[in-house]
Amino acid sequence: MVRLSLFLLLTLTTLNLATEVLLGGKGFVRFEEAGRHSQLAPEPSAAKANDADAPVSEDQAIGYLKQWRPKEDGVSEQFFKENAKYALKAKSLPFAKQVSKSMFLQYVLPYAHFDEPRDDWRPKMYQTLLPLVKDKATLQDAAEALFPAWGNIFGKQLEFKSNMTPQQMGPMSQTLAKGYASCTGMSIFLADCMRAVGIPARVVGIGEWNRPEKGNHNWVEIWMGDHWNFVDAVPDGNLAAWNQTWFNAQAGKQQSTPAEQAIMTPLWGPEAHLVYKMSWRQPATFVPGIDVTANYQTASPLATMVAWGFMPWGGFIVFLLVFMTVGGAGYVYKVSKEQSVSY
Repeated sequence: MVRLSLFLLLTLTTLNLATEVLLGGKGFVRFEEAGRHSQLAPEPSAAKANDADAPVSEDQAIGYLKQWRPKEDGVSEQFFKENAKYALKAKSLPFAKQVSKSMFLQYVLPYAHFDEPRDDWRPKMYQTLLPLVKDKATLQDAAEALFPAWGNIFGKQLEFKSNMTPQQMGPMSQTLAKGYASCTGMSIFLADCMRAVGIPARVVGIGEWNRPEKGNHNWVEIWMGDHWNFVDAVPDGNLAAWNQTWFNAQAGKQQSTPAEQAIMTPLWGPEAHLVYKMSWRQPATFVPGIDVTANYQTASPLATMVAWGFMPWGGFIVFLLVFMTVGGAGYVYKVSKEQSVSY
């Protein structure tokens, strides 16, 4: 009798939730909306009061770059001024109200990620991409407007070609000039496209997959205003497919120790207490960075589903019944595409 009562109580709770979904007029439950932060954790610096309206002068922007760039890289004063000018122009776009001052300084203003050639990419990217985003109200709308255009809007169709790092990393002088790059060059190019129009973006990577065949990879995270979404930088002409990549399952297995298996991202700023190892150089060199491995470790079956998008409400009800009556077993996301990608 006790078990029957519990089952009825759980069933009624589930039906009540389903009713709310149906009465809300939604044929699909969007888990992104129900639990947005389950994709990737919010950035610690973004938890501060939103200071998107805080002014940043050109001199302040240049001062920040000079203070926090990894090392002297030979760029001219004119380069600094041009970079700051266009970054501040992008800061005035409508969706920039979702970008705090710290996010702007760390993930919009910097003109490089690793040791790629210091191309003056901002003017051309800003002028070319501005028409796609100038009327967008949110960061997500603006970011999605750049797909699939980022791979073909600059006069040629970019192509992925493996094992092109470090020879193909500069966004304009190398990737665009030759029309191809591997994951590192493509990730730099896509992240720079985002930054050019004021959307915070960063290149994220793994030096060694935690699996027998090893392998490595770089991809891009893009700021949505309250969380990061990640995407593989492949110019395949498709719309943005947030958090749906061939490496989802493998990323969830990575650990911060050993350091080669940590998921890292470069960072220009005071919060960079670790280093990103650029293993394409011999001997290896480093840039300041932070460890984001924990953001990819799935906390629960529900969190996994939240990250991957939509689920029909009927399936949602069935899932809840199974989850509550047999302890939550029953859903494990399977990545169908397994491959090893090289820098």
